[in-house]
Amino acid sequence: MLAMIALCILPLFGANDTKQEDMSISDLACSLKATLEYDPLVHAGTITKEGRSVRFAMDVPYVLLDWTIVKEVPAPYESATSLQIKEEFARTVQEFFEIKSQISSRYLVKAIVIDPGHGGKDPGAIGEFEDFKLQEKDVNLSIALRLADLLRLRYPEKTIVLTRSSDIYPTLEERVEKANKIELEETEAIIYVSIHANASFNKNTKGFEVWYLNPNYRRTVVDERTAKEKGEDIAPIINIMLEEEFTTESIILAQKVYQRMDRIIGDRSPARGIRAEEWFVVRNAKMPSILIEVGFVTNKAEALLLSQAGYLRQIADAIYNGVCDFIEHFEQ
Repeated sequence: MLAMIALCILPLFGANDTKQEDMSISDLACSLKATLEYDPLVHAGTITKEGRSVRFAMDVPYVLLDWTIVKEVPAPYESATSLQIKEEFARTVQEFFEIKSQISSRYLVKAIVIDPGHGGKDPGAIGEFEDFKLQEKDVNLSIALRLADLLRLRYPEKTIVLTRSSDIYPTLEERVEKANKIELEETEAIIYVSIHANASFNKNTKGFEVWYLNPNYRRTVVDERTAKEKGEDIAPIINIMLEEEFTTESIILAQKVYQRMDRIIGDRSPARGIRAEEWFVVRNAKMPSILIEVGFVTNKAEALLLSQAGYLRQIADAIYNGVCDFIEHFEQ
């Protein structure tokens, strides 16, 4: 992803201007002193300023204003050197930020859903050795409980939800339903963090991983009420833009958590990468979401670490700091 903060001032299309040449979208953001984020892989991006956003995509004749208002505009198009826009596109964005500049509300993470994988009748991965046995469900819950406590202390105004807080077994459907049912205002967001431990037939395999949803996976993230309000023509466009936004935020969240884990436990557990996959919870949670594999219970050395309360606290602290880093990024 290419992200830049516009610091220069360039002339925009004025009301009494004669015919103007098209301009690049980066010049538009620059003239507005706004932040431009553009992903060349999906050909979509966002212009943000003072907590307000304009979502756009190449060759799509609409913009999505603050994730609620769809406005028809000439579609951005690619030139030899940049993404170009027409005068009407620039005017729409300029007027939107001028009108909204007096509004003080900004985007906030309202809720954080923590999902300790498995539980109850489902032990998850099991590490069995001559002198001890380790079940994934216990590792996941221990980390999740401390993570929730830390987040509640740091963010008493936010809703911190655990999909389970004891040794019970909620189904996968029940876990994501609990998250998807949380009601949000227009400027509020929610994130989903699923905690797991890994297993391998190769007993030498160890390390941690962070996963997010494969960007090529198509899903419906627009709720039925919004789809009905916006209509059959507009709802699919909003859905595509929201999908792309959730993917972007999921990747950023994954990066923040991964970096913190590497910093805290990387000397004992190798970092195996940030990866994309279509796990049930990340593909069905209608929000930015990640799945963390904290280590391999089938590797004896790593299982010994994962059986120690102090080490699990360190993992929870790392995830906590990564989530805080993401919230700071998102809310600013």
